[in-house]
Amino acid sequence: MKKLGLLLVVGLMFLLVACSNGGSDDKKNSEADSKGESSDKTVKIENNYQASGEKRDGSDAKAVKETVEVPKNPKNAVVFDYGTLDTMKELGLEDKVKALPKGEGNKSLPDFLSDFKDEKYLNTGSLKEVNFDKVAEAKPEVIYISGRTANQKNLDEFKKAAPDAKVVYVGVDDKDEVNSLKKNTENLGKIYDKEDKAKSLTKKLDDKIAGIKDKTKDLKDKKALFLLVNEGELSTFGAGERFGSMIFDTMGFTPADENIKNSKHGQNVTNEYVAEKNPSIIFAMDRGQAIGGKSTAKNALGNDVIKDVDAIKDDKVYELDPKLWYFASGSTTTAIKQIEEVEKALEK
Repeated sequence: MKKLGLLLVVGLMFLLVACSNGGSDDKKNSEADSKGESSDKTVKIENNYQASGEKRDGSDAKAVKETVEVPKNPKNAVVFDYGTLDTMKELGLEDKVKALPKGEGNKSLPDFLSDFKDEKYLNTGSLKEVNFDKVAEAKPEVIYISGRTANQKNLDEFKKAAPDAKVVYVGVDDKDEVNSLKKNTENLGKIYDKEDKAKSLTKKLDDKIAGIKDKTKDLKDKKALFLLVNEGELSTFGAGERFGSMIFDTMGFTPADENIKNSKHGQNVTNEYVAEKNPSIIFAMDRGQAIGGKSTAKNALGNDVIKDVDAIKDDKVYELDPKLWYFASGSTTTAIKQIEEVEKALEK
């Protein structure tokens, strides 16, 4: 009887200790929740973006501001952002990717993402035209989206195809480009327990930016113009907006025009405009080539109206990788690739 009583006392002591530890863990998780931090099993990500509607001018867009609890180390991810896909590759997370948009015949993928042509990765269509059956087949725990995919129709369809998946916005803020893409990388590090590697990537980007700015500070008197060429038509982007933010804000080039109309589609311009601004440097990106069409950049920039522009005369027209800039910009790793491409161009 004494032995039995002793055993009961010891058992109760273990039970009380276990309950005490459990309560402590519960309290810890509760405190983390109240502070907006992550628990041991999830990571809290703040989504803050505009989900576009049907109107091209964006007037029917809806603001999405929410906190998403993403499970730690999700096994199945559908990735609708090539920049994020590239960062995941650099972090060694290829095995966490279940599906992505490859386009017809894998034509949408940049060369540096060719590993994802493998059939083990499901093809969810294109960045804009989503195959929701493939999304459902992937059974994702998390879906990463950016501007092209972030529309109200897609968000509704994601709920039907993968009701349990957490949707995480990984688009870049052109007004605060570097900080926003670094934040996205840090979030990936938290989600997949790769925080040290994520910090290493953001440090590498900081070093790259410092390096290119050392070069551009000696080019302050050289005015630069970014031109998007689309089937012979020209448009340009300024500081603080798509494409322009990387060239002017991040890399430090001096804009040939400081009054460019802000638009995600750019400001339409003519050859006469280019001649008037007379840039010393032209960065040209051929959209037609990016989407698998005919390249028209050389023809568009090889005409009599702009033949006397300094950049043309001095052979300072640099054609940028259209798939890198048009499809994959907006992540730490692709920003590094963009800077390296411009550095090589300047050495010519």
